[in-house]
Amino acid sequence: MTDWPAPVVAPERYVDARELARLMGVSPTTVKRWVREGIPSETWGMARTRRFLPSEAITWAAGRSKVTLSRDRAHNAPRTTHESKE
Repeated sequence: MTDWPAPVVAPERYVDARELARLMGVSPTTVKRWVREGIPSETWGMARTRRFLPSEAITWAAGRSKVTLSRDRAHNAPRTTHESKE
């Protein structure tokens, strides 16, 4: 049996808000809103430059959209009334 070398996998790199927006198909303004809402991110250096790991951001947004979708469906559900037609 041949011992194959382990594959080399490049580590995930951090991206800025503009690149994250492009990767996720949203606007940079949406990413700014997500920052206020708690998307996982880090700030670096004296300038406090914000960076994101795409996998963490995508996981966060996917989990959040399920909650938002459920809440929106409940809010937009048809209303029924129990009034009699007398």
